[in-house]
Amino acid sequence: MARHTHWRFALPYLILLVLIFSILTGVIVNRVQQEDKIRWEDQLLNTAHLIAAQAQAAYQPQPNRSDLSELIQTTTQQITAEITFLDANAEILASSLPEGAQPDMGAFAQAQSQGQAAISNRQGITTTTVIADEGNQVLGYITLQSAKATYQHDLRWIFAVGALALLISSAAVIGLALIVQDRSQQSIEKLNIAAQQIQMGNFTNLEYPDSPPPLHAFVETFKDMAERLGTQIDTLTKERAKLSAVLNQMTDGVIIADHEGHVQLLNPAAGRLFQINEKTGLGRSVVEVMRYHQLVELWQEANQGKRQSTMLEIGPQHLFLQVIGIPLEISLPGSTLLLFQDLTQLRRLETVRRDFISNVSHELRTPLASLKALAETLQEGALDDPPAAKRFILRMETEIDNLTQLVNELLELSRIESGKVPLSFHRIQPCDLLRPSYERMVLQAERAGLELHFDCQPDLPAVFADPDRITQVLINLVHNAIKFTPPGGKITLSAYREGEHIVFFVQDTGVGIPKKDLSRIFERFYKADRARAGGGTGLGLSIARHMIESHGGYIWARSEEGVGSTLYFNLPIA
Repeated sequence: MARHTHWRFALPYLILLVLIFSILTGVIVNRVQQEDKIRWEDQLLNTAHLIAAQAQAAYQPQPNRSDLSELIQTTTQQITAEITFLDANAEILASSLPEGAQPDMGAFAQAQSQGQAAISNRQGITTTTVIADEGNQVLGYITLQSAKATYQHDLRWIFAVGALALLISSAAVIGLALIVQDRSQQSIEKLNIAAQQIQMGNFTNLEYPDSPPPLHAFVETFKDMAERLGTQIDTLTKERAKLSAVLNQMTDGVIIADHEGHVQLLNPAAGRLFQINEKTGLGRSVVEVMRYHQLVELWQEANQGKRQSTMLEIGPQHLFLQVIGIPLEISLPGSTLLLFQDLTQLRRLETVRRDFISNVSHELRTPLASLKALAETLQEGALDDPPAAKRFILRMETEIDNLTQLVNELLELSRIESGKVPLSFHRIQPCDLLRPSYERMVLQAERAGLELHFDCQPDLPAVFADPDRITQVLINLVHNAIKFTPPGGKITLSAYREGEHIVFFVQDTGVGIPKKDLSRIFERFYKADRARAGGGTGLGLSIARHMIESHGGYIWARSEEGVGSTLYFNLPIA
């Protein structure tokens, strides 16, 4: 048994030793072969240059095949390589190759561009060199081919030396293994006793040997195992705490009930939904905890092994829940998981969507009804009265323009809300943002009998914004101010710094906005009473709000009826 253990101990080292010596021998042989090949390539290239210099005269003025053949016969007696002379078009002029044999042209293309080339393959080495006159005009090429056996040496002595070194090293490893194994036998026996104690559940007061280096890692592994098993209960407690933390932070309610309907787990979100404390709810029946017969029926179906799902509204807050019952047949046989997802906000969003559709329908109905009435009036005879017909057509154009504006603003609002509007942000001065709006709206304000005042401090810090989009917002605000300011009034376009933001504002002396409408003017389609009387789609301020928010800013309004209104928005300082 001890001898068998010795061999098991020594065998991995012997295998590793054989692998190391095999790899090392292979690397040495490959290195010697590579150096022989490189040295022979250099030698062939130098030889090719010397022969090319001798053959230069035989190429002028025209290649002399007999002189080249004679040069080949003279040269091949001195070198162990096949020589081939070619003209500038790669046609063979003379060659020492056997009749019918062709030279290796693999290096020819490289020699044409670089003047010389050398390639190696399994057959040997081929070099090609340009033959040129004194003006570097290419006369032809010389190719030297040398067989692999010419330059490759017999390397069997390297393998012999490697085998001898391997035998000596193996004998040393075996001897060392026998010595170390005898010294380690007592340590292994102590480790065996410690392992038996751990197997019986004793994780303390274990005796470990003073292990030699070969067994040190093994002994440390045993110590670590005992410590891990001894702290297993603590680890499980921590895992339970993690699970509890996840359940406590979940926004969805979770209840797990056993087969008899007693609550085994209740997270805080579920406790808030059913207004019951987590501790007092544990152990109670699902009927007492949930108190809604629809939920009890869902649990009963899920308890029979059928996955269930329903949606219902509960409580005085009209919470809209999606409830899913999942049988835990694998992880907790006989138990059922009830998951409560609060979809109240999604339902409110759905209500907003329906209101949006209703508002769009309302906004479309009025101009369409007007267009229909005008068209019917024209059909009934107004076409025969040119002044009346022209008046009706102008009114139809106005209604069509209103419809076009509504559709364009709806599309713009949709693109903004979906984040598909490309924004080109630049570092720009606040005054440079205000000035284009002032220049574009000043004439319209004058036609309405209003004074448009531009007031901007040039030393305000720059902001990071899309100038075109912010100009669009400012024009919208100024346009609203013009629409609701009586002739003789004043509109101010200005900006100031407040903390890390630049606040832009449009102030007017118009009719003002009622307090009940002030908080809703940025909603889609919302119009104050005066705004309804003045026309418009009710989308302009909603578009402005979304555009400012996409810049990381905020928009708001202040107003006093009969005095005027001020609409503000801020942008972060760049």
